[in-house]
Amino acid sequence: MVYLQVLARMIGIVFFFPFFNWRGVPVLVRIWLAMILALLIFASLGEGDYYYPTGGVEAVGVILKEALTGLTLGYLVMLFFSLFLAAGQFIDLKAGLLMAGEFNPQFGNQVTLTGQLYYLVALIFYLTVNGHHYLLKAAADSFNLIPLGTGLFKAELTGGLVRIFGDIFVLAFQLSAPVILVLLLVDFALGLLAKTVPQIHVFIEGLPLKIALSMVLVAILLPFMGGAFESLMDNFSTQLYDFMQGWF
Repeated sequence: MVYLQVLARMIGIVFFFPFFNWRGVPVLVRIWLAMILALLIFASLGEGDYYYPTGGVEAVGVILKEALTGLTLGYLVMLFFSLFLAAGQFIDLKAGLLMAGEFNPQFGNQVTLTGQLYYLVALIFYLTVNGHHYLLKAAADSFNLIPLGTGLFKAELTGGLVRIFGDIFVLAFQLSAPVILVLLLVDFALGLLAKTVPQIHVFIEGLPLKIALSMVLVAILLPFMGGAFESLMDNFSTQLYDFMQGWF
């Protein structure tokens, strides 16, 4: 019964793991990964005062609670990576690249080119610095911070979730702010040019200029994303542990 509770939580977390949350990854692969990780964590738990349900209905309820716990923690991890996607989409919105978006089956909607680029760069850097090790450690530590059978989080944590959502939006805007600021200056210059020389078709000439300029700026800023990502990962790890510590 204890292993089933661990497995239920790990299934919820694994289904939001970076890379494994892609729809192209077979469900059986994700289930097997969750079973292996759950077995390793179960073996490391040791003796403890675990909760054992007395009936079948109660057992189903406990397992569902653990699955919801895992889904909540996994969703927070996916939310962290979505800030890079949002940052790229902010840039594409200002550069006029929204119409060049493509359907991403992972998210189930249109994703812009720069947003997908930022997301993949962040994922590659995450794997390069062994971020998945920290994620697995956080998943294992969750069983100490949120004991089995604890149930759903307190209502007071709703404010923490809202704050995390707000922080994700602010960080996404900060990542895209340099490019957006330059594009705003270009819009201002094109407006002055349109007033000075009305014969120039500013929209026709300005759109490819803004697209080319945004691509050049993104290429210049990409080498500096490593330091920003490392700082963001440390900040997110702190917030994730604070969230788990205030669970009950």
